[in-house]
Amino acid sequence: MNDKNNSNENPKLFISYSWSSPDHEEWVLNLAEELVAAGVNVILDKWDLKEGNDAYAFMEKMVTDPDINKVILICDKEYAEKADDRSGGVGTETQIISQEIYEEVDQNKFVGIVKERDEDGKAYLPTYYKSRIYIDLSDEEEYAKNFERLVRWIYDKPLHIKPPIGEKPYL
Repeated sequence: MNDKNNSNENPKLFISYSWSSPDHEEWVLNLAEELVAAGVNVILDKWDLKEGNDAYAFMEKMVTDPDINKVILICDKEYAEKADDRSGGVGTETQIISQEIYEEVDQNKFVGIVKERDEDGKAYLPTYYKSRIYIDLSDEEEYAKNFERLVRWIYDKPLHIKPPIGEKPYL
């Protein structure tokens, strides 16, 4: 089993998101900077995809690069719509991600990050992710707590750990 997150190496994380608006892009950049400050090696198109690079190869890297430990999907309305319609870069990434998620029920490489909810308070999530557990960063009051949850997920250090099974009682 690949146990890189328990070594001294910094985990490598890919961010999948939609260029929904300049404000959203800034939010994603701020999140990426927070993660870098928390010791995470973030792969972000704005930093790592250069002129002349192959955009599709860059997107495929989230699955094909064995050094990428985790992938976060920044889910807002536009991301969910593009994922479901398979349009733009998000649509391309969805074709890569959804197969990985469907094939492994217990996968721990991808997690949805809810950035936005609809008027009824429902999280915007792509159809392929709706039955999965996500991390909610849409509520400013809960942001710090849920950011810690995200960092714990990246490092494979859950807050609650099941204790080992004790000795069978003498009966």
